[in-house]
Amino acid sequence: MSWRTRINLVVVWIVSLIAVAAWGRAQTPPEQKLPTPIMISGNDLAYRLDGWRGTTPQGRLLMRIDGRWVTVPLRY
Repeated sequence: MSWRTRINLVVVWIVSLIAVAAWGRAQTPPEQKLPTPIMISGNDLAYRLDGWRGTTPQGRLLMRIDGRWVTVPLRY
Protein backbone atom coordinates (compact mmCIF):
# COMPACT_ATOMS: atom_id res chain seq x y z
CA MET A 1 0.00 0.00 0.00
CA SER A 2 1.48 3.35 -1.00
CA TRP A 3 1.86 6.33 1.31
CA ARG A 4 -0.70 8.32 -0.63
CA THR A 5 -3.32 5.59 -0.11
CA ARG A 6 -2.54 5.40 3.62
CA ILE A 7 -2.83 9.17 4.01
CA ASN A 8 -6.16 9.15 2.15
CA LEU A 9 -7.45 6.37 4.42
CA VAL A 10 -6.41 8.31 7.53
CA VAL A 11 -8.12 11.47 6.25
CA VAL A 12 -11.32 9.55 5.45
CA TRP A 13 -11.21 7.90 8.89
CA ILE A 14 -10.78 11.26 10.70
CA VAL A 15 -13.60 12.85 8.68
CA SER A 16 -15.87 9.90 9.51
CA LEU A 17 -15.05 10.27 13.25
CA ILE A 18 -15.95 13.96 13.11
CA ALA A 19 -19.20 13.20 11.27
CA VAL A 20 -20.20 10.54 13.83
CA ALA A 21 -19.36 12.90 16.71
CA ALA A 22 -21.49 15.67 15.18
CA TRP A 23 -24.38 13.26 14.62
CA GLY A 24 -24.13 11.97 18.20
CA ARG A 25 -24.05 15.51 19.60
CA ALA A 26 -27.21 16.37 17.65
CA GLN A 27 -29.05 13.48 19.33
CA THR A 28 -28.80 14.90 22.88
CA PRO A 29 -31.84 16.93 23.94
CA PRO A 30 -31.22 20.60 24.74
CA GLU A 31 -31.05 21.59 28.37
CA GLN A 32 -34.07 23.53 29.62
CA LYS A 33 -33.36 26.03 32.38
CA LEU A 34 -36.03 26.93 34.92
CA PRO A 35 -36.60 30.66 35.49
CA THR A 36 -36.48 30.07 39.26
CA PRO A 37 -34.73 27.03 40.76
CA ILE A 38 -36.96 24.67 42.77
CA MET A 39 -35.73 23.46 46.16
CA ILE A 40 -36.71 19.96 47.29
CA SER A 41 -35.51 19.92 50.88
CA GLY A 42 -35.55 18.21 54.21
CA ASN A 43 -34.13 19.63 57.42
CA ASP A 44 -30.44 19.55 56.48
CA LEU A 45 -30.28 18.08 52.98
CA ALA A 46 -31.77 19.49 49.76
CA TYR A 47 -31.75 19.18 45.98
CA ARG A 48 -31.94 22.38 43.93
CA LEU A 49 -33.59 21.63 40.57
CA ASP A 50 -32.10 24.02 38.01
CA GLY A 51 -33.55 22.55 34.81
CA TRP A 52 -34.10 19.49 32.67
CA ARG A 53 -32.04 17.68 30.05
CA GLY A 54 -34.66 15.61 28.25
CA THR A 55 -36.43 13.76 31.07
CA THR A 56 -33.45 13.91 33.47
CA PRO A 57 -33.54 16.57 36.20
CA GLN A 58 -30.39 18.70 36.43
CA GLY A 59 -29.46 20.34 39.70
CA ARG A 60 -27.23 20.40 42.75
CA LEU A 61 -27.14 18.61 46.05
CA LEU A 62 -27.10 21.03 49.00
CA MET A 63 -26.65 20.69 52.73
CA ARG A 64 -27.33 23.13 55.54
CA ILE A 65 -24.24 24.22 57.49
CA ASP A 66 -24.63 26.86 60.20
CA GLY A 67 -28.03 27.91 58.85
CA ARG A 68 -27.06 28.45 55.21
CA TRP A 69 -27.24 26.15 52.19
CA VAL A 70 -23.88 25.00 50.82
CA THR A 71 -23.29 22.99 47.63
CA VAL A 72 -22.00 19.48 48.28
CA PRO A 73 -18.82 18.83 46.27
CA LEU A 74 -19.32 15.58 44.37
CA ARG A 75 -16.13 13.75 43.45
CA TYR A 76 -16.15 10.71 41.23
